[in-house]
Amino acid sequence: MQQNIWFTPDGIEDLLPEEAKKLEYYRRQLLDGFECSGYDLILPPIAEYTDSLLTGTARHLAIDTCRFPDQESGRMMGVRADMTPQVARIVVNRLKNKDQIIRLCYFGEVLKTRNNKAKGSRSPIQVGAELFGHEGVESDIEVIALMLSSIRALGLNDLTLSLGHVSVVEELMRLAQLNKKQTQQLVDILVRKAVPEYHEFTAALNLEGGLQNAFENLLSLCGDADDVLTKSETLLSGLSSKMDESVERLKLIVGYFNVASDLLGIHLDLADLRGFEYHTGAIFGCYSAGQKLYMIAKGGRYDEIASDFGAAQPATGFSLDLRSTLDLLDCPPVVEKKVVYAPIEADPELVKEILKLKKSIIVKRYYELSEIPTGSEYLTKQNNAWQFVQK
Repeated sequence: MQQNIWFTPDGIEDLLPEEAKKLEYYRRQLLDGFECSGYDLILPPIAEYTDSLLTGTARHLAIDTCRFPDQESGRMMGVRADMTPQVARIVVNRLKNKDQIIRLCYFGEVLKTRNNKAKGSRSPIQVGAELFGHEGVESDIEVIALMLSSIRALGLNDLTLSLGHVSVVEELMRLAQLNKKQTQQLVDILVRKAVPEYHEFTAALNLEGGLQNAFENLLSLCGDADDVLTKSETLLSGLSSKMDESVERLKLIVGYFNVASDLLGIHLDLADLRGFEYHTGAIFGCYSAGQKLYMIAKGGRYDEIASDFGAAQPATGFSLDLRSTLDLLDCPPVVEKKVVYAPIEADPELVKEILKLKKSIIVKRYYELSEIPTGSEYLTKQNNAWQFVQK
């Protein structure tokens, strides 16, 4: 029983040397890619006041946020469960470049109160990029393209881009004048993909003409992007200007990646409500061949996330959990470095020699000669000079 105290909680894991080295290699690949695309790195704190951590559309994170009283101020603090709200706070209150497009990237560990094995670690290492200050489809395309190139930088190919738009379902609910209870019921059904319940629900609506037809066939608007867009012209066209705008935006995104990206499958689901609590437009994710059930990265538009900070700037971005993705990635290329050994001695010349050597090789300190592996080289002082000797 005593041994149990040395176990970490479910969903919270150590990364041992080889795993940590692997994670650091791929983290560097991602951040270098972001930098080359014009995204500046920021590092928000691991914890902050819940007044800012759980504001606006980030309130849905409350159930996943570990909270504790600040011993200095008495105010409630929280450990971040997602970094995107922190990025929004920084953009509005620290950078304050309201008339400029802001591109930021980040990485860091987050913590969730609950362990959901299907969604990966309870303490993900989140890496992502966000673009603020542009509401057009071009910024959605830019962020999706960055997401795809980032996943390819991890060595994953034969990708499938998953697209949706939360405004499609939102607009159908508005046009049907659903009350709050009906709205919550429909959202729950769609999130669970409960097909029989959905058909029962829509049959009971008793709507007229094209709107009823759109509800009844909404679930069929899922599959190959070009096929879904063709079907949507019959089912959704003309219901409202907002609906037409939402579908048109998806057409532009699909059209761009049909031309600009090779070896990319595009899947479209107009009933997808992933992230319904905070997304306000196009949503997207990416799968890799052989990992169809695991969404490697996901994101979307969330124009209202900064509203409680005083500026509801348009924004779009994506993130991925690098910790949970590690098992899908190849081991990084091994760069063999020569290892030599050096004693602990208060000798300025030895200190200088070690500093020079560390620029190109690994220098390990030893306390007894018996610690040095046979055949290895070590520094020893001979004729008033530090020289290599082989054991």
